[in-house]
Amino acid sequence: MEADKDLERREEVKEAEALARAFSGSTPAERKRLDRIVDLLPCYVALVDSDHRIISHNAAFAKFFGDPGEKPCYAALRGQSKPCRICPPLCTDDKKGNSVMEWVQAKSGMAFRVHSYPFKEADGTHCILKAGFNITTSLHMRQALDLSEQSYRAITDNLSIGIALLDISQRVRAGNVRLGQWFGASFRLGERICGLAKCGGQHERAVLDPKFYCPDCPFYESLQDGLSHEKEYASVFQNGKERTLRLVTCPVKAARTDKTQVRAMIMMLEDITGRLRINQQLQRARKVEAMNSLAGGIAHEINQPLSALHLYAGGLQMLLERDEHLPLAVTRERLNLIMREADKIRSIIANMRALVKQEGSTPLAAVSIPKAVSGVLSIMKHRTVLRKVHVRVDMPTSLPLALSNEVQLEQVLVNLLSNAMYALDSVSEGALKERCILLKASALPELKRVRLEVADSGPGIPEGSERIFDPFYTTRAGHGGMGLGLSIVYGLVSLWGGEISVAPHHQELGGAAFQLDMKEAEPPGEEGGREERRRHAVHIQRKIKHPKKSGADGEEKG
Repeated sequence: MEADKDLERREEVKEAEALARAFSGSTPAERKRLDRIVDLLPCYVALVDSDHRIISHNAAFAKFFGDPGEKPCYAALRGQSKPCRICPPLCTDDKKGNSVMEWVQAKSGMAFRVHSYPFKEADGTHCILKAGFNITTSLHMRQALDLSEQSYRAITDNLSIGIALLDISQRVRAGNVRLGQWFGASFRLGERICGLAKCGGQHERAVLDPKFYCPDCPFYESLQDGLSHEKEYASVFQNGKERTLRLVTCPVKAARTDKTQVRAMIMMLEDITGRLRINQQLQRARKVEAMNSLAGGIAHEINQPLSALHLYAGGLQMLLERDEHLPLAVTRERLNLIMREADKIRSIIANMRALVKQEGSTPLAAVSIPKAVSGVLSIMKHRTVLRKVHVRVDMPTSLPLALSNEVQLEQVLVNLLSNAMYALDSVSEGALKERCILLKASALPELKRVRLEVADSGPGIPEGSERIFDPFYTTRAGHGGMGLGLSIVYGLVSLWGGEISVAPHHQELGGAAFQLDMKEAEPPGEEGGREERRRHAVHIQRKIKHPKKSGADGEEKG
């Protein structure tokens, strides 16, 4: 702005000097011609003698101040009864040359910059040529800019971060109060910021060699690519305390012809010592929370096969009490079921340990979804019978294998089915037309994925369903659940490279609908594998449609 103001003044000086030269020593004929030309100028022009009389004036003068008549210049211009304290007609003479002054008319609020030049008329009369340029708009802009600059200065000085303007030599051209508070008297204008902030390991060399920059200097990187860069480093403040600072450099660009060049740099320094300390405390708290979640998750996941194991063992005990000479086949069958659930528990613990300690990725394989569904339904059959829940299975005979982990897939299904049955139990008896759970699988050949849908006819998911996969989030009142089941389901599905989503209401059943998408997997011997899956799916569907009668304990009769 100062440069623009200087340029404006230089242009005014040229115009005023040209007028003074034209009027000085001009003949009466030339004066008349000059008067016609001067009437076209936007600035006001007046000839004033040593007695403050206005000898002549142009049209702009009359426009701004009216016809002066016999009034002296101070009365015509300012409406005063006395000459101005600083009066060009009195202080300007041939020896002093021209003078410049600015004034504001109180009545109109217009501001003028007046250039005064002394010269002699042809008759020897001493006159003053006054050329007044209207600077009202320029003055208002300068005032607004000054006010804006003061406002920005007040803002930057009260910020908690340090801000400085640097030239391309990394020298400080302006800075806020915060930098002075941090670095004290060492923070001076004209010094290289590298030596003041000590942002690099070789800042002493950078101070001595203006062309040297530290290898990781964000200033140099911004200078090269014209982008913002940042770094974190330790520095010592004037109070002797070591603090961790975050330095950000933002280039100020100037367009030159066909390219943009960095002409300055804005540097911001933020003290992040307290934030880092809080982050460390937060990380420690998260580790404790993760340990608690892990302990609760392991207990939650083990509880499912442990309940089945207890059920099978209890059934075996009951059969032994009824018949001491229990057939060996029945005993072997029950023991096999018990061993299967015990193996599940061991597999769950192994997978959890591998996940937490990152001992290796979860072993993935080609898994038959109908087989996993059949195994889960056999485990949960007693629960569905007691709760009078009808499980409807819709599995195509040519369903591809899914890339998953068989034990973990069964865990996922047990969790989803348990949630569905809880949703059905939460509705009073008779309020639902049917108590139904749908297990539907389909192939997505264009995406090479297999989709499994678990839906129920319950009330659906209430508001806040976007948090349903968060740990410890549960819709069960009281102590009905820990809120870990769906969180673990989400984690397991993600480990397989799959995706799980939920819809608050199923289009057909009306309850919640979980949609699980898994990658398609093909085992060796593709044709044989497909035929085996087809036969297995047909067998499972027959088994589901024609279940064996249940005994009093809810178990299948052998």
